Amino acid sequence: MFESVSKGEDVINLLRLIWRKKYKFLVSCSVAFVVALIIGFSIPKSYESSVVLAPESAKSSSLGALSSLASFAGFDMSGLQQEDALYPELYPQIVSSTAFLEELYSMNVVSKDSEINTTLYSYIQSHQKKPWWGGILDFPQKVKSWFVTKQRMAGDSLSAASVAPLAYRVYSEEQTSVMNKLKKMIVCTVDVGNNVITINVEMQDPYIAAQVASRVAELLQQKVSEYRTSKSVKDYEYTLELYEAAKEDYYTKQSVFADYLDNNALGVTLARYRKDGDRLEDEMTLAYTIYCQLAQQKEIAQAKVQEHTPVFTVIQPPFVPTLHSSPSKVFLIISFVILTLFGHIIWIIVKKDVKNTLKNKKLH
Repeated sequence: MFESVSKGEDVINLLRLIWRKKYKFLVSCSVAFVVALIIGFSIPKSYESSVVLAPESAKSSSLGALSSLASFAGFDMSGLQQEDALYPELYPQIVSSTAFLEELYSMNVVSKDSEINTTLYSYIQSHQKKPWWGGILDFPQKVKSWFVTKQRMAGDSLSAASVAPLAYRVYSEEQTSVMNKLKKMIVCTVDVGNNVITINVEMQDPYIAAQVASRVAELLQQKVSEYRTSKSVKDYEYTLELYEAAKEDYYTKQSVFADYLDNNALGVTLARYRKDGDRLEDEMTLAYTIYCQLAQQKEIAQAKVQEHTPVFTVIQPPFVPTLHSSPSKVFLIISFVILTLFGHIIWIIVKKDVKNTLKNKKLH
């Protein structure tokens, strides 16, 4: 009971102390308000454009008309239904991969007034506004770059180019910096429950943000389509090659048999000529049978490519944002004022405890 009374008195004393120092609190919060405004107006505005896609299910759907076509041709395709290994949950990793980002470098971006008309790589590298303290933070990096000779820079470029065909790449500091910035600007999220993909692109120019969002969505659909149809396309190309060879063989044997009939029209009654004619006709018939079978397989393979081509529904196309997404000046002001307020209160408590401790030591 006495402890609760003591704690209550401590709280009351603390509130009285805070009230006595209310003007100091007012000054510190006012300073925090001004600092937050300065920071808020110093940070360049960014604009966010979004694309919302709804992909088809990861599980292959029923083959439908393709199964009917295969059954008519005498093929059993009941075992072709299988689950896809490239789930939508992996799409964010695809978008943030270095190979995906590298394909965005060369796209052309144009601002509304056409003052910026360059590649995305150049835009991120040379056309980004920075707050006033950005130059101070970048100064050590600039000093370091002064000691890098042109010969070494050329050697880095040569080594990067020489390993390009291999399974790994060597990036310069500049390339790594641009890639890290681009990763932060492009965010892909997946709503598993609703099977919806959202691509958010944040840039300092609203028109460029919409252009990049459109290109990211297009490239993602292209990559997924290439993956899902890669085996089907290879099978179709192989079947097409066999079909063309069988077609050429059938036409050749047909011409040989026709020439034989024309050249031996008067001797078809002789057994030797009939034997040669039957043999040529059998070869032509066999070639025709193979040709027809491969023609059916070609149609099935072509339909299979179409069946495996994924379909994306664009729920929300990219748009040009009119309002900036960051920085939020209201959030900065509230955060700075609250942190300053709590920091000041903690300082008062610590200062009071220190004074009481020193006072007790002197008494003893």
